[in-house]
Amino acid sequence: MKKLIILTFANLFLWACSKDSGVSNELSGETADNQKLEQLGVDVQDFAKNKACSGDDCRVIPMGAKACGGPTQYLVYSVSKVDEKLLVAKVQAYTDFQKELNKKYNRMSDCMILSPPVVNCVNGLCTAQ
Repeated sequence: MKKLIILTFANLFLWACSKDSGVSNELSGETADNQKLEQLGVDVQDFAKNKACSGDDCRVIPMGAKACGGPTQYLVYSVSKVDEKLLVAKVQAYTDFQKELNKKYNRMSDCMILSPPVVNCVNGLCTAQ
């Protein structure tokens, strides 16, 4: 009888440990979402990486979304080296996804207001001042 009780508890313990509590899925879901956001950001940065310029080619665009409002960063780019409409769409997709994650995971941020940098063409490259 003792063996039966021990076996029952052992099986119950193993069954409970094998059940998905939802916590690990939520964490892995959040991790997957963070990786997707990071990849979107890398894609945007890569798309705008050619910062070669001459004259008044340099621009800046707000990117990302702090939980309490405002962008997380500003992206410097050269209008002569990038499809501006496509860049705006990519930045908007990144920003919208970050807003979604902020709500989904109840994120908080520092609420500091970032000022857009002044950009100039310096030695043939768009540069933030």
